[in-house]
Amino acid sequence: MKALLQVALAVAIVASTYFAIVRVAEEKAGSLAGGGTSRLDRQSPKEMNAFGALLDQLRSWDEMALAASLSRLRDDGDLWVAPRLAGERSAIFVSSLGLVSRVYVQRRELLTPELPFPDLDVPEPAQRTFATIRLAGTLFHELQHYDGLEDEGTTYDREIAWYRGLGQTMADRLQGEEKRGFEWAIDSAVQSAAAAREKATSMI
Repeated sequence: MKALLQVALAVAIVASTYFAIVRVAEEKAGSLAGGGTSRLDRQSPKEMNAFGALLDQLRSWDEMALAASLSRLRDDGDLWVAPRLAGERSAIFVSSLGLVSRVYVQRRELLTPELPFPDLDVPEPAQRTFATIRLAGTLFHELQHYDGLEDEGTTYDREIAWYRGLGQTMADRLQGEEKRGFEWAIDSAVQSAAAAREKATSMI
């Protein structure tokens, strides 16, 4: 009996130590994302509705795989909202102590994204489309890291390929001003990602 109690005590100590370390990892992850973070779940209905609208948009573009991956990320509790994400980021992947891996999305970008180019002579619908495409592409990018891809150059290459694939999918579906706006949004997203790739890889 004494031996069993000792084993039980040892197990309890190990378990409590593990959960304490996990808690530290969670706090560190939240801090890296700017603090004040919260899980994207039913406790945040506005954010959930906005995220649902993004998924619906992806499905309307036949981007079923990305929509499904983002849904799983949310359902697994690893998609979080970051109201103070720094560096003009829309989203970021954070891995802390090898125990906590999360993707954080900027709350403002999810709920009420501002016009990305307010001084540019580009119709507002095209700018809104760009904002949605860029957010989706950024989340695609961070999902690559979440799934284990570390090389930043390769990750940006995949993101750029995703933009181009989306452009090809929609090329024959749209007409007139809507088509021109979508093409502009895709080209702008590719250029933005290419510039970010150049900056990221030049720092390595």
